[in-house]
Amino acid sequence: MPATLINYGVIPGWALLAAVIAIGGGLFLRDAYRLLKLMLLGRPASRVDHPVERSRSWLIHVIGQARLLTRTYPGVMHAMIFWGFLVITLGTIDMFARGLWSEFRLPILGGTGFFAFIVDAFQVFVLVGIAMALYRRIKIKPWYLNLSGDAIIILSLISTLMITAFLSEGFLRAWDPNEGSSWMFVGAALAPLFQPLGAGANLVLHVFFWWAHVITLLGFLAYLPHSKHMHIVTAPFNVWLRNTQPKGQLSYLNVEEAIEQDKPLGASEIDHFSWKDLLDTYTCTECGRCTSVCPASISGKPLSPKNVILDLRHYLLDHGPDLLSGDGDGDAAHAGGEHARPELVGEVITDDVLWDCTTCRACMDACPVFIEHVPKIVDMRRHLAMGESRFGKDLQGLYENLEATGNPWRFPRAKRAEWAADLGIPTLDEAPDAEVLYWVGCFGSYDDRSKKVARAFARLMQRAGVKFAILGKDETCSGDPARRTGNEYLYQQFATENVETLNAAQEAGIKTIVSACPHCYNTISDEYPQFVGNYRVMHHTQFLAQLVAEGKLKPEVPRQEAISYHDPCYLGRYHDTYDEPRKVLSAIPGVELREINPCRQNAMCCGAGGGRAFMEEKRGRRINHIRLEQAMAVEPERVATACPYCLMMFEDATGAKGVSDTLPVQDVAELIEASLKD
Repeated sequence: MPATLINYGVIPGWALLAAVIAIGGGLFLRDAYRLLKLMLLGRPASRVDHPVERSRSWLIHVIGQARLLTRTYPGVMHAMIFWGFLVITLGTIDMFARGLWSEFRLPILGGTGFFAFIVDAFQVFVLVGIAMALYRRIKIKPWYLNLSGDAIIILSLISTLMITAFLSEGFLRAWDPNEGSSWMFVGAALAPLFQPLGAGANLVLHVFFWWAHVITLLGFLAYLPHSKHMHIVTAPFNVWLRNTQPKGQLSYLNVEEAIEQDKPLGASEIDHFSWKDLLDTYTCTECGRCTSVCPASISGKPLSPKNVILDLRHYLLDHGPDLLSGDGDGDAAHAGGEHARPELVGEVITDDVLWDCTTCRACMDACPVFIEHVPKIVDMRRHLAMGESRFGKDLQGLYENLEATGNPWRFPRAKRAEWAADLGIPTLDEAPDAEVLYWVGCFGSYDDRSKKVARAFARLMQRAGVKFAILGKDETCSGDPARRTGNEYLYQQFATENVETLNAAQEAGIKTIVSACPHCYNTISDEYPQFVGNYRVMHHTQFLAQLVAEGKLKPEVPRQEAISYHDPCYLGRYHDTYDEPRKVLSAIPGVELREINPCRQNAMCCGAGGGRAFMEEKRGRRINHIRLEQAMAVEPERVATACPYCLMMFEDATGAKGVSDTLPVQDVAELIEASLKD
């Protein structure tokens, strides 16, 4: 390696290389340590459980780039760059080590023609990926992707790295064909072009471009902690440290203890988040995938999940040092003066942004580096709801109604079972031999449209010979609307009461709880375990699919029509239940299933989750109208769903668009019941 075998004045080449490595690496380590200290401002969080599952996911999503490759163009683009860097990093280690010690060879691969060929090939792949990235940013210009100066700097640095490597190879081969390797096909192809310059010039140019490559590489390393491309370092850790708890489970907050000890109720300062939340901010690639699938962003609302994460990052970098030094503590930091800073919740991240979230989880499922947007938004909602009592009249009415009667509309609790008055459905007290508890939910109990679904499902269970019961007046709200809107205190009141009731039901012989509401299903199955409530819970489409498969329900009446099924977020993305509802619908003779685009895990939210069903939609277009338009695009004759929230939102949209007569909306249970012979 001529560049390090020669002396530069009195300095040996290897010593100069060691000095450059020390400077570049030292700058990187200094600034990375600063970022680490800022990250550790966050609260403790345990993220080392299930190591085998974490490692398996890491291989799939880091090495395999699984989430990135769900979108062909950007996925292939990023995979070429990422896989290229994995190989090139090995080449760089080999190059630096041989520069410091000429006899060094990388074990197995070092010095082989195959390794030289692979490094060249992947350097070509990286250049192709960079060209694709520039074309996408400059020509295609996706609305959710920003063309930032930082991105241009990084793409330019990576391009310079690849070009200087090729030129260095080419001039080396032109100086002496016996140097390097003939397997370096790019350098071998360039060498004949450079040979007319003469041996002396070729040696000088090789040395120049070799050092240009080294300095660019170490400059790139030193720049990383100041760039969004710090995710190159943090993303592998972030993916391994992902949340392995149930997807529908929000973090537990001991509200009474927080009040007694004057601890924060939610998150209003950067150090109220966990260290993993802060690691998320470093890891954001700014790809915009989260924003591209966010129903609030798509419908023109202020919320952009990407911007929430970036705002947290900028706030941490701008004001975290003051917190580390102690200069940013207390209310005085917000009052003015030398260390004044804006309110994180309210000024930096506005209330409207936080209330626009439907908690549909599309952002989290789309994120290639497993950033957790929704829990952060809910934590800030907790601050607004419990710490500041800062919410609109619609939420105030919701909370008052829930507190008064245990349902969002203030209907008497004593009337919870009136929907079933003529069906002969026993309460749990009246059916000691019942094995299935039907959790009806507030919609099924009180909403006129959802009562029809509750009745249809109950009749189906009766026809199938299922021994089931209901709680009647002993049932109350699951607490989902309160928890998702940040009122953790109210949610925990419901959770405590319901767990006591359901534990007693379990002791009485109930083996399965079934609900037609995905929100209740999620809360009971995923969140009540935080209150020592562990049950076998099924959604009614799962239960119906089982009854159909066992032959206890036999759809025979044909329905010659095209049906489009809308995937509820809290059933699909939260619980990966996509096939069961489709199996039930497909069992009906004559039904043609027409998938809405997007569907399944990519399905757009109806707009009702996260408590939005009880809040007026004042900003942007109505989300349910956009989702209905997506359904209408495939020209179904009927829309099916499996959630009372979705049913309400679709019927609202069909009514607003004047198509309620020509495009009816029904629950899966109603459709399967209509297909049974009397």
